[in-house]
Amino acid sequence: MSLHVRIDCSPIYELIGSYMLYVHRKWIRNVEGGPNWIQQVEAQLSTDAIEQSTLLRKYSMHEFDIFFAAALEREHPHDIPLFLTQLGRMSEDDWSRIIQLYGLPYDQACIDRIRQVYIPALILWYDHYLRWSVPLWEPALIADANEKRRLMSKMNPTDLIEIATNGVVLDTDGEIQEVVLAPMWHYRPINNTCTFKHSTLMLYSIDLPEDTADTPPQSLKRMISALADDTRLRILRMIAVNPVTFAELSEHLNLGKNAVQHHLAVLRSAGYIRTYWSGKVEQIALRQEGLADLSVFLEDYVQP
Repeated sequence: MSLHVRIDCSPIYELIGSYMLYVHRKWIRNVEGGPNWIQQVEAQLSTDAIEQSTLLRKYSMHEFDIFFAAALEREHPHDIPLFLTQLGRMSEDDWSRIIQLYGLPYDQACIDRIRQVYIPALILWYDHYLRWSVPLWEPALIADANEKRRLMSKMNPTDLIEIATNGVVLDTDGEIQEVVLAPMWHYRPINNTCTFKHSTLMLYSIDLPEDTADTPPQSLKRMISALADDTRLRILRMIAVNPVTFAELSEHLNLGKNAVQHHLAVLRSAGYIRTYWSGKVEQIALRQEGLADLSVFLEDYVQP
């Protein structure tokens, strides 16, 4: 099955993704800013906003997939307030239609929670935090999306996805029909993926331009930091011969799921691994060019 890829740049994805990150904090030690970002955000939020996020933390983070699906069905491409208005107008039948259309496993209780808790919480999140940060990251999102659109005419869809996600290779023999690539800032340098019935939304991270030429690039710092760990070096050694599954890697390392996911996220963001993904099974392989890039990037910075 061939892939259809489109680039969809919108601050609406940032609204949903940033709030999901704040509420659940699953990858907080992997994102730039980390716990310090949480503290900075909470200094801007009202007591009601913090209490609502605490309430939502007990539910599955995958409930946010419904909002990402709604974003794909949005009426206004870039306007967050109009999107929030659209969400507020949606009836139970509208939410049920999206759940069925995108193959999401949610029930009436989830729909009630969306209307009564999630939407008011998103409005508070936008009013108290996100609207003030938009000028910081929106120009970089637009620039990156335009670059990816230029690349679309020069390479096949699989290669474009790998470049955007820094190493994810989709299995075209799987059930995925459409891939939507959307640039994100708050989750940098990791990716976030939503798999729907007939499509996959891949929220890939971007980097902001460096302040000065003397500033070490974030990509170089990530590459060096990723290698400063015994477990991650063992992973690279293991996958250098043949690709392995997540389960095989976990068993070999004798580590739990969360620990392995953390190390793979670090290695992927540094460009050292290639992940072959069919939507169900993941194979992890060494990305040889990532090792070669380290030497090139280091030399470019040290000896410009």
